[in-house]
Amino acid sequence: MAFFTSDQIAALSASTVRVDFLTKMEFKSGTSYLWNGNTDLMTGGQTWKPMHGAGVIDGLSAPTGTAAEAVTFQLNGLPDQATDLLRMALEDNQDSAQRLVTVYLQLFDADWQAAGAPIGIWWGFMQPPRITRTPMQGTEGAIQSISMQAENAFFNRSRPPYGRYTDRDQQKRSPGDKFFQFTPSLLFKSFTYPDY
Repeated sequence: MAFFTSDQIAALSASTVRVDFLTKMEFKSGTSYLWNGNTDLMTGGQTWKPMHGAGVIDGLSAPTGTAAEAVTFQLNGLPDQATDLLRMALEDNQDSAQRLVTVYLQLFDADWQAAGAPIGIWWGFMQPPRITRTPMQGTEGAIQSISMQAENAFFNRSRPPYGRYTDRDQQKRSPGDKFFQFTPSLLFKSFTYPDY
């Protein structure tokens, strides 16, 4: 089975290719479908909300191996906060931390209408967001930005599974073994050995 359909291959082989990124962010409180255009976009059975050119994706590449890679998503002063993205990302870090984000490639025809379904090209796990604000300059005011880094599926691969000396990890290694169950109660205790 080919990654691209024959229609998508034909569109990508044309002398003029019209394409944009779509981003699906699966927050705990709900899923946001976003793109950098100026109007709602209906494609793939979803309505993708406009970011009015204020969204930036940095570090996106085509992975060729199993290396951990990070992608940064940044939003600079979205007018009217139509997507409510800032609230969802900032209200509670647990709403976004380790939640899934997927980036799609969307092809367009000569009239800038969506051609075919979105093509998934990258996915990862969101990390807690960061807020920055530029200094005010004259009457222009300041621009508030939110950035969120996402790590691909390989970001945690070097950590050994159940490698900690805790009861929870020990239960995964050897169910029923209670060796580490009493470890917290042994903190700051004195033992005399041998005890005659």
